[in-house]
Amino acid sequence: MKTNPFRDFFYFHKGDRRAIVALGCIAVFAIGVLLLYRPSPQPSPVMGRETVRGVGNEPDGLPIMGEMSAGQRGSSGSFDPNTVDSLTLIGFGMKAWKVKNFLHYRAAGKVFRSAEDMGNTYGWTAEDVAMLKPYVRVGERYRRKERKHEDRWERREQWERKEPERTSNKFHTLTKVDVNEADTAMLRRIPGVGKKISDAIVRYRQRLGGFHSVNQLLDIKIVSPELLEWFTVSSSPDIQRININKASFQALNSHPYISYEQTKALLQYLRLYGEVKDEETLLSTGIFTKEDLERLRPYIAYE
Repeated sequence: MKTNPFRDFFYFHKGDRRAIVALGCIAVFAIGVLLLYRPSPQPSPVMGRETVRGVGNEPDGLPIMGEMSAGQRGSSGSFDPNTVDSLTLIGFGMKAWKVKNFLHYRAAGKVFRSAEDMGNTYGWTAEDVAMLKPYVRVGERYRRKERKHEDRWERREQWERKEPERTSNKFHTLTKVDVNEADTAMLRRIPGVGKKISDAIVRYRQRLGGFHSVNQLLDIKIVSPELLEWFTVSSSPDIQRININKASFQALNSHPYISYEQTKALLQYLRLYGEVKDEETLLSTGIFTKEDLERLRPYIAYE
C-alpha cells in the first residue's frame, strides 16, 4: 500500500511540523548560496598584475592599476593626449587627482598640440610631463590646426611686408593739392590723410559750394593744422553761390554758415518785406552779424 508523504505530514504534532519546515528552508538557503557563490580567479604568480590586453579592452596592453616600472613603461604603446582615457594615464603612474584635473581641463575645450601643453594642467609638474613625453603622439588633426594657426600669422606677416608697397603712392615730397579739384584718391596720397579725412573734406566742400581759403579746412574737426601746407586754392576758385532771395529752405539750411534760426528768419523777412537788394540791406535785418556776412560773402548772391 502506497503512502502519501504530504498527507502523512499532517499526522505530526504542530511543533514537529514547524521544525521540519524550518530545516527545509535552511537547506534551500544553503544550496542557493553554494550555487551562486563563485570564487574570483586569482592572478598567476608569473603574470603579476592583469593587463588591459589580457581582458581585451585596450590594444596597447597598458596596466589598469598601479604604477609601472621603468621597463614596463618602455615597452608600452604611445597615446594622444587629446583622446587618452583615465586608465591609460593611471597606468603610466599618474595620480588619480592629477588625471581628474587633466580630463576637466580637456573637457573645457583645451587642445594639446604637444606633450608640453599637458603641463598646463593644474597640479602637473615638469617631471610628470618629462615622464610622459616619450609616449605622446599628437594626432594629425590636431597638428593640422596648429599649422593653420601658424599659416594665419605667416599671411599676416606677408601682408605687413606688402603694406609699404600699398602706401608707396603717398607723396614723398611736399606737393600742393588743389582742395577744390582733388578727388578722394588724390587726397589720400597726402601723408596723414586716409579715407576718413578725405571723405570729410569732399563732403564739406559740397556743402560749402567750394573752398575760397585753405584755412576753411580747419572747420573740419579731424583736420589738423599741420596738413594745411599740402593744400592750395586757385586764385579764382569756382564757388557755387546761393541766390538768397530765391533759395529754398533746404538750400539755405544745409549751408554750414547759415543756422536753422537764421534760415527761418530770412524766409519770413522775404515774405513780409520782399527781396534783399544788397549786403547792407541784409545786415540791417539783424538776422546776420558782420562776422556772419564776412564768411557768407563768397557764397551768396542777390540776383
